[in-house]
Amino acid sequence: MARRLSVREGILLGLLAAAGVGYVWYEARSTGPARPGRRAGASKKAGDPLPDPPRVRMDLLAGRAESYDGAGRDLFQYSQRPPSAAEVRRLREEAERRRKELEEAQRRAAEEAERRRKEQEEAAKVAVLHPAPPPPPQPPAITLRYLGYLGPKDDRIVILEDGKEMILARKGDVVKGQFRVVDVKWESVVMGFVRPEFKGLTRELTMGRK
Repeated sequence: MARRLSVREGILLGLLAAAGVGYVWYEARSTGPARPGRRAGASKKAGDPLPDPPRVRMDLLAGRAESYDGAGRDLFQYSQRPPSAAEVRRLREEAERRRKELEEAQRRAAEEAERRRKEQEEAAKVAVLHPAPPPPPQPPAITLRYLGYLGPKDDRIVILEDGKEMILARKGDVVKGQFRVVDVKWESVVMGFVRPEFKGLTRELTMGRK
């Protein structure tokens, strides 16, 4: 099956054909009648051998042509194209829009900072004129440990531990000068406080825990 010639091969064949036609024309002109003033010995004789024809390199025609890459480097582009008038106008409008947005953001930030400053000043004035009441006193911490009880249900004796000291007390007794035994349960004891400002406050100690 005949192979279709590429564009490069067609161009080379055209150049070779043109060269052959030129060569034939040149030979025909050289062997024609001598022009006036031409020397007699200068004309080519009919029996002289013809020169060797040009050699055609078909192997070069069969070579693979390089493909064109439109995204490659443009050898004729020496500098970047200047922006058009429309592009310049668009860039200016974009810059102006960004400038206005920045100014608006700065204005809002300044207004928010001023509002917070005024709120803090008002809060400070209110705190000076109307100070907050002091927090209520807290009852002392109970560091006693409940170990259990002795005796009948109506007259139980609780066993408390304070470090290495063992303390025995009944319901209503004062312990360590600060605490009062309010109630004795099966696995816990309810302790109250002696000071009147802590009246009604109680803490329940579970057996084995502080």
